[in-house]
Amino acid sequence: MKREEAFAFTQNCINGEPATCIAACPFHMDIKAFLKKAGKGRIGTAAQEMNKSLPFPVLISALCDAPCQKACQRSTVLEEEPIAIRLLEQTCANSKENKERKTYRLEALPQKIAVVGAGPVGLSFALHMSRKRFSVTVFDKEDRWGGSVCAHPDFPAFDMEFQKKFADTDVVFRFGEEIADPESLSEYEAIFLATGKSGSDFGLLDGWGRQFGTTKTPNVFLSGEMAGLSLIEGMAHTLEVAKAMESWIQTGDVSHAAVTWEKTECSRDVPHPDEPKTEHVTPAGKLYTKEEAAKEASRCMQCDCEECMKGCELLTKYKKKPPRIAIDVAQDGMVRNSVSSACITRQTWSCNQCGYCANVCDENVDIGGLFELSRKDRVESGLYPPAFHGYWMREMNEAVSESGLLKPAPNGGDTQYLFFPGCRLGGVNPDYTLRSYDALLSLHQETGIWLGCCGIPALWAGEGAAFEAHIETMKQEWEQVGKPVVIYACASCRRTFARFLPEIPLVSLYELLDQGMQEKKLSLPDADTVSEPKAFAVFDPCAATGMDELKAAVRSLAGKAGTELADYDSKGKCCGYGGHIQLANPAFFDEIADARCKETPAPFLTYCVNCMEVFVAHGKETRHILDVIFGLDVSGKAPGTLEEKKENNRMVKKEILETYWKEPFEEKKDPWDIMKVEVPDEVMSDMERLLIPLGDVKKTIWINEDACEGFENQFGEILCRMVTDYITCWVKYRKNEDVYQVLEVYAHRMFIREEEH
Repeated sequence: MKREEAFAFTQNCINGEPATCIAACPFHMDIKAFLKKAGKGRIGTAAQEMNKSLPFPVLISALCDAPCQKACQRSTVLEEEPIAIRLLEQTCANSKENKERKTYRLEALPQKIAVVGAGPVGLSFALHMSRKRFSVTVFDKEDRWGGSVCAHPDFPAFDMEFQKKFADTDVVFRFGEEIADPESLSEYEAIFLATGKSGSDFGLLDGWGRQFGTTKTPNVFLSGEMAGLSLIEGMAHTLEVAKAMESWIQTGDVSHAAVTWEKTECSRDVPHPDEPKTEHVTPAGKLYTKEEAAKEASRCMQCDCEECMKGCELLTKYKKKPPRIAIDVAQDGMVRNSVSSACITRQTWSCNQCGYCANVCDENVDIGGLFELSRKDRVESGLYPPAFHGYWMREMNEAVSESGLLKPAPNGGDTQYLFFPGCRLGGVNPDYTLRSYDALLSLHQETGIWLGCCGIPALWAGEGAAFEAHIETMKQEWEQVGKPVVIYACASCRRTFARFLPEIPLVSLYELLDQGMQEKKLSLPDADTVSEPKAFAVFDPCAATGMDELKAAVRSLAGKAGTELADYDSKGKCCGYGGHIQLANPAFFDEIADARCKETPAPFLTYCVNCMEVFVAHGKETRHILDVIFGLDVSGKAPGTLEEKKENNRMVKKEILETYWKEPFEEKKDPWDIMKVEVPDEVMSDMERLLIPLGDVKKTIWINEDACEGFENQFGEILCRMVTDYITCWVKYRKNEDVYQVLEVYAHRMFIREEEH
């Protein structure tokens, strides 16, 4: 992976970037920090925030036309009165609490700087260069400083501020000396011209460089009203010119002073959902009192875009901003020695891949896509933990092999539709697939069946080569049956098809069923047998974001069944299943699932079997929309075990082959399948949590019994293991005649290298 590939995902992120008010300020003062301190009544520390960025706060707060105030999002976004930033600055700058910190004088650098012009621009530049330890001399033809502001009614206050600012400096002022030619200042290393609106440019304005204030004479710089800038713009510009002059003195090149922190291609307005209205505070006098200032400053919303971080459990948990994650992903993409040396392995495989971050971001910052890239890169490099997704890759292979099936329409005609239920629908409940296919055939006889997997387990795992090969196979299979419209039941399948096989036309199962009921081609069972008199909250799976027709069809079907719906919006958040994080971060998986369950007291109604399984496992009463449509599973019993779901998928294939094509189904049997085992409920619960199917337990015992391996204690308990490429399964059991009583099951999801000695 190239670093640029990772950074491309977050290059538009404005989290942590300056707010609109800061970007508009010529001095780029941290106005958010200023207002936060003032809002707490800390006038003195707020004034210090001004002193960090503004050379002369009293003067600037009096003369600036406050572009920051015009950019205040209280006004531009919420259409309220903007925060009175300028008046707050005047209040703090003129407060008795505005005290200058004492500075330590360090030995001056040998280079001497000349400043021509003692107006606010020249004085600002002199102050900057003095703080950089240069020896500065200021020349002015008048007998005092101030330039154009000398006539201002507040000049006495400005004059006092000039005195305070230069009191602790070694700046030398030579008033009453007019400079006729910069060449007369040859004893100085560099010269800054700030002669004012009507002052002389000494023929140097032609060819002036705005960015750094450079002229055709390398050691002469200029700025201010002479160059067409306003007084405030000129004062702000002196900070950049000072950096450029310092760079030139040290290296002979001004380009090192270039700073490009503004992301001008991005909108700086950030979302403000549910932000309460506020009232602008009008001061009783000319300036705010301390209490008035605190009330007005507290209206600041501290504008920063945190929409993805507020809604994403992963970003909230690890407290990492998108740009920081991009840096870590790029670091992981560099040469490294082991998985343990990577920056964010656990976080990379803890992403649900739900797309929530990209959906809520106006700048299309996609952290899920970044983690997808990271997973793929880590797999390609061979530095990844296969234990995190080995089980699902195995389940995917099972879904497209032993449980896979592709058949055209059973009526012998052209296949116009192809029902793709996905790899888990029939596994959770065979009737979900069988009853749906029967209903579809009653609506459209030209409907074929496509049992398999969309490949998303490989995508989530980062197995790029396996996923691409799978997608190519799916394309060929679709073409094989005549390129029909694919009927999907799973929103994740729909998203995978749309992204990687856009040529395939799609329609949801629920839209067709709803249409069939509207046209009275299908009928619902008696409502009394389907739903209890309670309101259900529809949980839209995260993959359904943007699929309004699908959402509408599900709600229409629920309404036709007489199901009352509670007021609830899952807002595109994941149930916890997405990205297969259950093994990578089990505690985090539970946190996410529990958070969703607590969002509403109403039981859930969903149309994703993954969501249903997760919620039921976490104690939430949940129905699938197909339960409602076909009158199934009204007791709300939990889905079956891993082994039962595997058998259910095979049963679906068997039933379809025998019912519609009169073909036998030859089920593959392993020698350990006939073993009789007894598994206590608590052990089975552990197996399900660790994703250890009963078949693996049987196989582990069978291998041990066949090879007479394992360890037996004095109680007749045998401990044995089975090592695979991603898991070591340990089983403790006791044999009682021909029955194997399982006592404990656990697993190491790691590869342990064993060497012969």
